[in-house]
Amino acid sequence: MNLGFFEAFYQSPIQHPILLWVSNLLGTALALSARPVREDHSGRTRRFILIWSAISALDAWATANFVYGIGVLSSPWSAVVPFLFVWLGDFRIFYAMEAFATPKRPGILRPLLACFLVPVLAGALTRGQEARILFLVYEGMFLVWIALYGRWTWLSAHPASRTIRNLALVFYSLWVFADCSILFLPAPWRDLGFGIRVIPNFIYYGWFGWAVARALEGRASWKH
Repeated sequence: MNLGFFEAFYQSPIQHPILLWVSNLLGTALALSARPVREDHSGRTRRFILIWSAISALDAWATANFVYGIGVLSSPWSAVVPFLFVWLGDFRIFYAMEAFATPKRPGILRPLLACFLVPVLAGALTRGQEARILFLVYEGMFLVWIALYGRWTWLSAHPASRTIRNLALVFYSLWVFADCSILFLPAPWRDLGFGIRVIPNFIYYGWFGWAVARALEGRASWKH
């Protein structure tokens, strides 16, 4: 089966990991240069941004179709490694919603528990289905869960938490739209779905630090 233009680009190392690394570097640089981050004299926010930027860069390397220096991952690593990084990516959202809504050191129990709900349910509901169905169900369920998570806690009242949540809503909504196009539209439009999917990938790998910088602005305005 011949791949369409966008699907071939999506599967290529140019998109994953190279352009994801570029997005990561640009987003991190912009985040570190933002005024709220520069004025955080404790360095806590800079460390937070750099740690998660490094994890995202490692994610882009380890989850590529061909992992530089290793090759194609064999079973069970081909399933375990992507799941680990998906889980870490979701954890950083829940953790950041907690971390930037309070000056105190946030707990990790609630973010840890929040990250297990969607993978368990999505895996149970799509057992035996193709991977793209799993992706779509996961993405759709996460959209609902991240929206409810803020409303069921005091986090919904805080603009810093809403900034982090809204970024997640953007890239998960785009993933849902792209995967619906890939699964349910005719071939030419199916290929376009892979092109659309590149956009949330860039946001996910590169712009979390920017959202953190905006969250700091929200926290400052909320405190005043």
